[in-house]
Amino acid sequence: GRLAAIDMRFVNPSLPSDPDSKLNQMIDCVIEVYKRTAGNEYLGKDGQTEPAKGGAQMVFSDLGFGAGVTEHRGFNARAWMEKRLRDAGIPPGQVAFMSDHKKSTAKLKLFQDVNAGRVRVLVGSSKNMGTGVNAQQRLVALHHLDTPWYPADLEQREGRIIRQGNKNPLVEIYAFSTKGSYDTVMWQMLASKQRFIDQALSGDSSVRSIDDLTEASQFQIATAMTAGDPRAI
Repeated sequence: GRLAAIDMRFVNPSLPSDPDSKLNQMIDCVIEVYKRTAGNEYLGKDGQTEPAKGGAQMVFSDLGFGAGVTEHRGFNARAWMEKRLRDAGIPPGQVAFMSDHKKSTAKLKLFQDVNAGRVRVLVGSSKNMGTGVNAQQRLVALHHLDTPWYPADLEQREGRIIRQGNKNPLVEIYAFSTKGSYDTVMWQMLASKQRFIDQALSGDSSVRSIDDLTEASQFQIATAMTAGDPRAI
């Protein structure tokens, strides 16, 4: 369900590309921001303008870009994204995937490249890019392609861009969601979990109990998706 919400080719690889799929809409947005911020200039520690121009972006998705899903589903979302960015005139060397950089030294060099403007699009997951990533200096936009399971994951993702040391006075955060898909349920579960957490952390001494958090049953989810109305849950 989560993969289908990203692109139906994960369900049927023989389907044509849908320009309105969440994957294509996200790529369109990345290309638009890339071109719009291509002339951005940034100052180095010495107060001089750095040689490379352009703002950087991060794309978060916890599924869809791994080799395993490509093998099992028959659709290579990574290759599709790389092709579309290349066709739009974005040099392949300016696009990086966090999963390719496993060693600490490789990660450190990658972050330096993003901060210096040599890499302008970085793709990763909540797990490999959510914490310990100091590549914020040029980050101008962040994209949530999918919805993580926990509010903390969302907070950690956005903590990569809303961060001290970012040289952009204004940043953009995009969250993509497919209408009538499992995305509705994912966002709803995030909201339920966050309410539960807020209750626990409110500091209100009059609160003696907290509502238990239960996930909607598969039948309720199916009903809501069929009805196209999340209130059905």
